[in-house]
Amino acid sequence: QSNYVNATTPNWLDVTSISDNNIYSTSGAVKYNELFPAFRVSKIFKLIQAKYGVNFTGTFLTDERFTKLFLYYKNKGEFGITGGSYDADFTSVTPTFTFYDLTPDIDLTTNEVNVVYKPNVVLQRVSLNVLTTSNSNTYYVDVYQNGNLINSIQASGTGVIHSELINNTVGLQSTYSFKIRPNGANNITFNVGYSVNYFIALSLMQDQVVIDCSPLSMVLDQNLAANAPQMKIADFFSGILKVFNMICIGTDENTYQIAPIDDWYGQGAIVDITEYTDVNSIDVARMPLYKKITFKFQDSECFLNKQFSQVYSRGYGDMTYQYDYDGGEYTVDLPFENILQQKFDGTELQVGYALNNEFAPYTPKPILLYQYDNQVCDFKLEVGSHVTITSYTPFGQDLYYNNTDLTLNFAPETSSLLLTPVQQTLFAQYYFSYLYNLYNLKQRLINVKTKLPISLLTGLKLNDRLIIRDKRYIINDMNSNLTTGEVNFSLYLDFRPMINKVPFYNVPTSGGSVVTAINLPNGGGSAVLTPSSSDLVLSAYTLTTSSNITATTPAASAGTVYSISVAYTNTNGIRTDETIYIVVQ
Repeated sequence: QSNYVNATTPNWLDVTSISDNNIYSTSGAVKYNELFPAFRVSKIFKLIQAKYGVNFTGTFLTDERFTKLFLYYKNKGEFGITGGSYDADFTSVTPTFTFYDLTPDIDLTTNEVNVVYKPNVVLQRVSLNVLTTSNSNTYYVDVYQNGNLINSIQASGTGVIHSELINNTVGLQSTYSFKIRPNGANNITFNVGYSVNYFIALSLMQDQVVIDCSPLSMVLDQNLAANAPQMKIADFFSGILKVFNMICIGTDENTYQIAPIDDWYGQGAIVDITEYTDVNSIDVARMPLYKKITFKFQDSECFLNKQFSQVYSRGYGDMTYQYDYDGGEYTVDLPFENILQQKFDGTELQVGYALNNEFAPYTPKPILLYQYDNQVCDFKLEVGSHVTITSYTPFGQDLYYNNTDLTLNFAPETSSLLLTPVQQTLFAQYYFSYLYNLYNLKQRLINVKTKLPISLLTGLKLNDRLIIRDKRYIINDMNSNLTTGEVNFSLYLDFRPMINKVPFYNVPTSGGSVVTAINLPNGGGSAVLTPSSSDLVLSAYTLTTSSNITATTPAASAGTVYSISVAYTNTNGIRTDETIYIVVQ
């Protein structure tokens, strides 16, 4: 659960005076329903994999820069506990019919009513009828058509809670099922009805089945889905890729590799195609580039964000880069809001306010939060009784990773938690190197014709870097003829290191650990890691699959430098080397 606060008063900003809004006193204690939960993004990715039968791979998915990323679960003004969903579990079917026996349309295994077109039928109906309840507590009936939620009905007591009228049209083929969510402990009995209406000799007839369901004993466990932000899965997924400038590439049936673009290019094999190149066809042109690139979050209604934009004439965390080119403009527009938070003077307590300029609660657009390290605090929380909270985990823009402060902002804003500018921004970590290569003054776009052997053509990947004579290129576009082997390439120069990653890591003099990804090049192979000292302990020394490895140093004097030599050997025997440095500070 996050420390995010949907306060009902701006006076939370002033905790120096004793008042009903002073969270250091029991009279001003934070109420549990002023806090909303946050859900780990990596867990959401696992749910997406399970729902769609896909598999995501990549070392970044187990990196703390990803695993400590959370999605703020707030879709209403005030927090309320709604129980988890209980399936309407079909147990038996009782038919009453003259012409249509509907029993075969009931699936007792999947708990679905299968509604299909029936000749001469005027109307079909699926309903849920509550027979008994143990109390008057509110509950919700969720109606699903073909697995998609189409309606939610708030109810209490007994009776027909929902009746779905379905037009009998040619081609009709739908399934209906129900789930029930409690708003308080409740025991209910109920059944589901399915009926069809039709005419015989101008008389309206009805055939039906009554489906008995298992009784439900419902308890009030928090249902996170009830607080999930309203967002399409496709928009969420593409938004996360934009945050970290990542690619998503199919590597096998239903398997997709996800990686920041620099990591992905670092895995590309180095392929010399000079002998297969028609050098007379080489055409050199200036690289078409944008004159302005903007990195932008969704506009926020938070009153602190409004004040920030009035002072600085831009959104909090947004950034714009200008270049001396005559191209157009390009905007990296995230589907997430980025709320500016507030830290109380003299404490390590930071809060975020989902309050607008009128200090009224509002429902924000989806918000991403990083989990920072645990901090000491001292405030009152009301959960039935009053308790004193002496430590908490801040959730906001900041992450402490590999002994370095990182931020979810694109611009190097002054951290509201650390009270100092954080330079390791999203732009610096995931966009700068890629754009620096594109905007290099020597950059050129090369169009060239080649004729590649089939063995090379079929094994070539888009992140492989090509050598023509003495220059290395990145593939911008390729059009190939598998029959003749002719390939027309659009290439641009690659000025980055062979393996482009953080050049060095810092550790304190007391010793510590850093994590680094070792991504094997295309074509598999192995990596052998050799530390410069036996004092430097690695979690692995030989790898045959891409992995994150941990390097741990002992206590050492400031200025001590350790190194790790990494030798990558491809299955074709080509070797690439890199050196990772760890500096004691």
